Amino acid sequence: MAALKPGDPGRVGRYRLLRRLGEGGMGRVYLGVSPAGRAVAVKVVRPEVADDPMFRARFRAEVEAAKKVSGAFTSPVVDADPDGTVPWLATAYVNGLNLKDAVERHGPMPEQVLRTLGAGLGEALVAIHRAGLLHRDLKPANILLAKDGPRVIDFGISRAADRTRLTSEGQFIGSPGYMSPEQIRGADLSPAGDVFAFGAVLAFAATGRPPFGTGPVHTVVHRTLHEPPDLDGVPPSLAAMVTACLSADPGRRPPAALLPRLLAARPLADGWLPDTIDRELGQREHTLVLDLRAVTRARTRRRLLLGGAAAAGLAAAGGGTAAALAATARGGRATPPPRFLWRATLPTGGDIMTPQVFARAVVVFGSVTTSSAYDAATGRSLWSAPMRAVATDRTLIYAVQGDEVVAMDPSSRARRWSSSLPSGFTVHDLCGPAGGLLALIDRDGTIIGLDARTGRPRWTHHAPAATELRGIQNGGLIAASGEDTDDEQHLFALDAGTGAVRWTRTYATSGMTFPGTGDLVFAGTTANALEALSAATGRTVWTGDPGGENGTITVANGTAYVGGAVLHALDLATGREKWQYRPAVPGGQDRTSLVSGGRAYVLDNRRLIALDARTGRRLWSAGTPADDTAPLVATGGLVCTGVAGTTGPGLYGWDAVTGEPAWSRPMASPNLTDQWTLTTGGTVLAAVQNTTVAVFRFARA
Repeated sequence: MAALKPGDPGRVGRYRLLRRLGEGGMGRVYLGVSPAGRAVAVKVVRPEVADDPMFRARFRAEVEAAKKVSGAFTSPVVDADPDGTVPWLATAYVNGLNLKDAVERHGPMPEQVLRTLGAGLGEALVAIHRAGLLHRDLKPANILLAKDGPRVIDFGISRAADRTRLTSEGQFIGSPGYMSPEQIRGADLSPAGDVFAFGAVLAFAATGRPPFGTGPVHTVVHRTLHEPPDLDGVPPSLAAMVTACLSADPGRRPPAALLPRLLAARPLADGWLPDTIDRELGQREHTLVLDLRAVTRARTRRRLLLGGAAAAGLAAAGGGTAAALAATARGGRATPPPRFLWRATLPTGGDIMTPQVFARAVVVFGSVTTSSAYDAATGRSLWSAPMRAVATDRTLIYAVQGDEVVAMDPSSRARRWSSSLPSGFTVHDLCGPAGGLLALIDRDGTIIGLDARTGRPRWTHHAPAATELRGIQNGGLIAASGEDTDDEQHLFALDAGTGAVRWTRTYATSGMTFPGTGDLVFAGTTANALEALSAATGRTVWTGDPGGENGTITVANGTAYVGGAVLHALDLATGREKWQYRPAVPGGQDRTSLVSGGRAYVLDNRRLIALDARTGRRLWSAGTPADDTAPLVATGGLVCTGVAGTTGPGLYGWDAVTGEPAWSRPMASPNLTDQWTLTTGGTVLAAVQNTTVAVFRFARA
C-alpha cells in the first residue's frame, strides 16, 4: 500500500479513498471505505480507456457478469458505476499480498503451501467459469495471499479491456508467459485457457520464475508456442499435474473442477502461509487498522466492517481481519466475529449431512452415506465410516454398525460398549440417550430399550408397524403409531425402566406430534389446535390455538414458541397466546425462527427480525440475503445464518444486541440448491453445505 499522490481522487462514488493499492493497464486500484465503514478495493478506469464507447459497453456487461461470481477464493464485486464520467467498480477488500510480490520478497513456496494455494485457485476458477466468465489474465499479480486462503482478483474484467491491452509487438489479451497458446493465436477461448495459466502460476510459485522465462514479449511468446516449459524445481509430486495443465493441446489439460482433488490439500487453516508472509500481512493489517481508525474517529456511531456483510446482503471477503477492525471501530466493545479454523471436503455428498461438535472432534453424520470425523482444532481427518441410525450425547456416538449397536468415542472410535441385535432386527431409528435409556425400533414396530451406560437390554415392546419414536421425557419413551392415511393415530408412553405402557391417547385422524420438554408433550389436532399433555399421565394440561401452525416448537422463558408461517408465543402454563409475529407478506411457507438469549429471531422477506422474547416487541431489523427457510444459530454474541443460491452465498453473522452486520464468509456450492446446516458447540460453529465443512471459533459461547 502507498499513500495517495497529487492528482488522485479523494472520493469515488460513495467511497472515501485512503491509499493506493496498485495499478494496471486498465486503471488504478485504491483502498476505500464506505459510509458504513466497510473497506473495499476501488478500481478507477483510466480516462483514455473510458472515452471508448465500445469499452464502456463491454465493461458494463462484464461488471454485471462478475457480480454473479461467488466463492470462498474470489473477491466479489460489491458496487460499480460503469456509466459514470470515470467508470469504476468496488470489490470486497482482502488484506493480502499478491503472489508476485510474495515470491519475489520471500522466495518460492514449499510444497504444502503450493497444494493449498492450488486447491484454492482451482475452486476460484470453478466459480468464475460457472458464472459464464473466463478470467483470461490469471497471473501472480492477480492472486492475493490472505491469512484465510488465496483470492483471485480481476476475474472477467480483462475481457472488457480487449481494445486497450496492446503492446508494441501486437495485440494481446492477457499476460505473456501465462497466457495459453490458443490465446496468443487469437483462437476461440475456453476454460482450458485459464487452466494453462493456473499451471504457469503454480510453476512460478514453486520455482520463483515463469515457466517460459522472461525477456522481450516476442521471445516469451515464441517459447510458449514452441518450447516445453521449464519446470526444474517444481516438487516431483506436482510435476505431472503442472505439465498436464501446460499442455499445448487444450483438450489434454485437466478440467478446473479436478484441480483441488489432484492437489489433495490439507484442510485450510490459519497459518497456512510461510511465517515471513504471515508477519508481513500482520504489519499490513496494523497499517489498515490505523487508517480506518482515523476515519471512524469522525463517525463514532458508525460500525466498521472489513469482511462483513453490507446492509443489502452482498458478500464480502477478508473475514480474518474483521475481528480486529470491528473492535477498533467501537473502542474494543464490538462483539468479535469468529476465527476461521479450517475447511475440509467430505468424502461423499448428495445426502443430508449434519455436523455435531464434540470436545475434540467435529463429526459430520450422513443420513444414508458415510459419516466423517475431523480434529476440532486442526481439521485433520480422524475417520470415515458408514453408520445407520445415529444418536449422540455430549461425549459419545451411538450407532448401528452391522448387527450391533455401539457406543463410541467421537475422536478415536474406541468402543465404550457394544450390544448385539436380535436376528432379523433391522434398526429403523434410535432415540435417546436420556434418563439412562437408549431406544431402538425396527420397521415392524418392535422397540428395544437398552441401558445407555452399558448397552445391556432392558426390555422389548411390540408396537404397530407404523410407529415413530418421539423422545424420552420424564422417565418415559414417547411414541406415535398410525400412518398418515389411517383414521386414527395413537400417542403412547412406555416406562423407561420396564417398557410397560404408561398411557395412550387416540386422535380421530393422524395429527402432528412435536418433541416436548420436561413434563409436557405437544400434539397438533385436526382442529388446528395444539394440545399440551402431561408426559407422566397423558392427560391434557391445556389446549392452545396457534392458528394451525405446525412448523417447530421451542420452549424457553416459560413460553412455547410455535413456528410456521406465523410465529406464536403461548404461555407454557396455560396455553394462552402472549403475542404473535405475522410476516410482512401474509401466507407463504414456514419460516425459520430461533429463540436465544431473551430474543426471538425470524427470517422474513430478506430481513432478519429480532423480537423481545417476552413481549414480541421488535428490537431491530437487518437486511439479509437469506431466504425465509435458511438456518439460524446464536452463539458468541452473534446470530448467524447460511445462504445458498446465487445471491451472496456463504455465512453471515449479526450482533445479537444491535443487529449490526458483524461477520461474513463467502462460500458457494456447485449445486445452488444445497442448503447450509449449522451447529454450535461451546465456542465452535460447524457449517456444512454439500461436501464442504467449515469450522470457526468464537471468543465466547
